[in-house]
Amino acid sequence: NRTDMENIYIEHTSHTPEVYFDMEEHKLHIVGKSYPEDASRFYEPVVAWLEGNISEIKDKFSVEFQFDYFNTSSSKYILRIFLILEDFKKAHPEVALSIIWKYHPNDEEMMESGQEYQQFVTIPFEFVEENKD
Repeated sequence: NRTDMENIYIEHTSHTPEVYFDMEEHKLHIVGKSYPEDASRFYEPVVAWLEGNISEIKDKFSVEFQFDYFNTSSSKYILRIFLILEDFKKAHPEVALSIIWKYHPNDEEMMESGQEYQQFVTIPFEFVEENKD
């Protein structure tokens, strides 16, 4: 069940997360800190990649978020990613779609952020405590 999805890889910086798509697992990872000077410049290519490739997904797709921190302008794009996924789920209920929200065990704020996002979509969230070290 091969898809023709393009790959995406954006290296992390001190202000932006690493973004990569695992072709084998059909999993998009967004990991790190997110407070870019220009959130639209950073996130527009990610949103465009998702919108341009999501229709290729036939069986399963998951998006894994693991933020140490994100700012308000990033949060708008994170929500936009969720809404793209939600629209896709409505159009393709046969695809197993999942969202994995990883957070550091003592980062209650990040866990709560994930719970707030979960209210915007019907896609099940999986909350995972993740020790980085």
